[in-house]
Amino acid sequence: MTESQPSQEPKLLTEQELRQWLLGLLSRREYSALELKQKLKQKGACAEQITELLDWAQQRDYQNELRYARMQVNAKLHKGYGWFYISQFCAQQGIKKELQQQLLDELDIDWFEVATLAYRKKYADKPIADYQDKLKRMRYLQSRGFGSDTIQLVFAELKEE
Repeated sequence: MTESQPSQEPKLLTEQELRQWLLGLLSRREYSALELKQKLKQKGACAEQITELLDWAQQRDYQNELRYARMQVNAKLHKGYGWFYISQFCAQQGIKKELQQQLLDELDIDWFEVATLAYRKKYADKPIADYQDKLKRMRYLQSRGFGSDTIQLVFAELKEE
């Protein structure tokens, strides 16, 4: 390596610098503990520092798993996703099943209504052309995370109209 080239080694940050950096992140948006662990690891923090920093942020309510989970679930609901999709997304974000269940009970969601809105947003008032088209529309709702019972109810409602 020549003297004109800067060193490529990452600069190790002090705990105070990591704390400031963490506050900067959390001031912009909510993060799950898993996301923060990954980001702190990328910054060069050791496992002990990561644990201490996350505990520090959680004790001061800068990072709150329930608040993060609620925000994510509401965002996915408003985009027309069903519980299976939301549950899988939450698991990928490191949100525990107990917390997911707590939110599900707390929000008291009408999945039929969410599925109907998602269907109408995609297909508006276009009539179903044939059986293949109906299957395509059912697969769409299934890919959005709705269960077969909910999908059947949506199509029963459409048939009545």
